[in-house]
Amino acid sequence: MTSETIREQTDSPEETERFGETFAKKLHNGMTVLLFGELGAGKTTLTRGICRAFGIGIVKSPSFVMVNIYSGQGIDIYHIDLYRVPELDAETAGEIGEYIWNDDAIKIVEWAENLPDDILSGEIVSIKIKRISDNEREIIIEEN
Repeated sequence: MTSETIREQTDSPEETERFGETFAKKLHNGMTVLLFGELGAGKTTLTRGICRAFGIGIVKSPSFVMVNIYSGQGIDIYHIDLYRVPELDAETAGEIGEYIWNDDAIKIVEWAENLPDDILSGEIVSIKIKRISDNEREIIIEEN
């Protein structure tokens, strides 16, 4: 991936999901995708599209379990949701780190602002989703 900023506007949840499916073609094992956006912005919807590109059909927000592991067409995706842990204690940070440091999967982190910077390694892509209206979203992608 080049170090450019990509901006996209979607007009429905289905379009946000399709964008995720298209964007997934740029991802590979070892990459970490950090998702930022308010509650209901479309982070899980975008993740659903990414997963669909790898043949993964059912994607749920892992809010209550923190990590869902999906296996697709020759790839694993770790879907991490830090909504309920705004401040990670050392033990939880270490547990999350074990997923983040794994280069044999794509890692997608919702509520990435709750992730300590010192946990991150490897190729990182940040995606900010901004709500424009009930259905419209602006998606801003930056490679770090």
